Amino acid sequence: MTSTMNTTYRTHRNRMFQHYSVFNSKEEALEHPYPDLNKEELTCVCDLFASEEFQKNPESDEISTVLLYKKTHTNKDGMWTLEDARENFEKMEALQLQYESEESHTPKWRFSLRCWGRKRVTCEVGEARLQIEEMRARQLEYEALLVKWSDMEQTMREQLMAE
Repeated sequence: MTSTMNTTYRTHRNRMFQHYSVFNSKEEALEHPYPDLNKEELTCVCDLFASEEFQKNPESDEISTVLLYKKTHTNKDGMWTLEDARENFEKMEALQLQYESEESHTPKWRFSLRCWGRKRVTCEVGEARLQIEEMRARQLEYEALLVKWSDMEQTMREQLMAE
């Protein structure tokens, strides 16, 4: 039952956020209320959605990819720089809402793949592989140093015993 209530709450919150994000500012959203919300509730909801805490990813403390995209593709007035950018944002937002409401454990990279396309994700995977290779090389260096240190320690012990 709790799971059903959580899903219902998240779905409702996502729909309110989708309604809110259509507008360029909190003030504009307040002028176009979400159905069945009074002025006081609407103000609280808009304050929540406008807050930086809400816009950040709670796991990594970063702003979500979708909101970062919106911030980088709109003017100070909140107008989209290109119509394609607005369309991409709407697709990304719909995918994010679907991703959140599915309650599945779909990895974040799948969401990135849908939003950014194969080319960018392939690039990110390539960068991750390079980082892994660098870490493995460093690990081998540390292991070699450990062997040298251990050999030196053994030699010193032997010399002390010989004296």
